[in-house]
Amino acid sequence: MSSLSEKAKGKQRAVDSEPEAPSVKDLTIRFTEGIPDLTVQVGDKDYVRDIKRIIRTARPQLKDRRLRLIHSGQLLPDTTLLYPRLASAEERQRRNVLGDGATEGQEAGAPSAWLHCSVGPQMTEDETEEEGKVQTAQLKPLRGFDRLAAAGFSEQDIASIRMQFHAHSAGDYLDQDWDGEDFDEHARALEEQWIDSFDGGSAPLSQSSSGTSSTILHGIVLGFFFPIIPLFFFRAPKPALFWDDGTEHDALGASVFSRRMQIGIVAGFLLNGLFGIWTYLLTSP
Repeated sequence: MSSLSEKAKGKQRAVDSEPEAPSVKDLTIRFTEGIPDLTVQVGDKDYVRDIKRIIRTARPQLKDRRLRLIHSGQLLPDTTLLYPRLASAEERQRRNVLGDGATEGQEAGAPSAWLHCSVGPQMTEDETEEEGKVQTAQLKPLRGFDRLAAAGFSEQDIASIRMQFHAHSAGDYLDQDWDGEDFDEHARALEEQWIDSFDGGSAPLSQSSSGTSSTILHGIVLGFFFPIIPLFFFRAPKPALFWDDGTEHDALGASVFSRRMQIGIVAGFLLNGLFGIWTYLLTSP
């Protein structure tokens, strides 16, 4: 087989080095006041605020109007990355309609996404400048250590806790080149995970405590009214298995009653005995 010429190799390298085309998605925006629909293209780096800027440019009559973008009944904050959200929603819809075996060709033929744009009243100059801040304050909930403000912590306390947390964080994200918004998003996500680890640990603890009390109570009732029969199920049967060296297989534990249930049964058995002795002493001459 003849080798490729230098010219062909150069063309091959040029083809291989071509960057991948950025991901784009057609987006149709429907307005609430009878304004004609607008079709735009959304890139993978476009935020909701970028789409609002495109809307005001394409529809000059909306330049000073308050805009709210709605997708699947949810109001979208300005800081939302639109392309991943639309792609995720379309993927879920595609799986529900076509099933998990849908092909890529079927996905590519999917219709463009839709957004509803709620057109509000006209804004003043001050409202136009502060629109992003106001919407973020109204729609975006407190995240990370900012949630501690609801517990009575001051801004200085929250700033001190945040500084200590990120100073002792095991991640090396502080040494990476982050954009301002990406850095803030990553930092808030770490804080959320740290706080949720405590919230997630306390709920199962209370549920486990409630389950333990219920199991012991059931054991007490069972041991009090049926004091003898449950005792036969305490001993775990040994399986008839042996290793090559002749040792027995480890017992797997009781298959009928758990350890807590056994404790409750024993306690109920003792209460039954005490109740019998007390009744005997009362009725004896």
